[in-house]
Amino acid sequence: MGTFSRGTLQNMANLDPWYVTGFCDGEAAFTYSRARGSFNIYFGIKQREDNQQIIDDLWEYFGYAGAVYRNKESASTKNSGFTNASAYFRVSRIDELAVIISHFDKYPLQSQKKSEAYKIWREMVIHKLENYRNADYDKLRMLAERLSRANLKSRAFKVHSK
Repeated sequence: MGTFSRGTLQNMANLDPWYVTGFCDGEAAFTYSRARGSFNIYFGIKQREDNQQIIDDLWEYFGYAGAVYRNKESASTKNSGFTNASAYFRVSRIDELAVIISHFDKYPLQSQKKSEAYKIWREMVIHKLENYRNADYDKLRMLAERLSRANLKSRAFKVHSK
């Protein structure tokens, strides 16, 4: 896969690009969701409310691609645990994901596991960009399975059953 140039990165927040890569290497998710045969590919970063400034800075850095969501603190319920207030930066529009790719092609991730997941995710995004109306869902399913395995391997803390 050669250099991808469809997206235009506008470092509006004046963050160091290598800082952005390093932060994302530890905190970002290159992933997808799937419902009724369709794939929603996305890039996301979630931080506690006291770290929301970095979320805002990253959103600005990426030229306001995607959106920032704020979640309020919520108490435990019978179906879920306590949730801290947080800020979540998410990019899911396929044309805006090109901006994300542009950055990581120029400033590659350093960790082996995250880099592996990114490469698979990137292939999914490129496929959707190039075949927007005629995406090969068998290919996307195969890539999604590979991405799921790569993302499991890239988790810093794995949950172990006893």
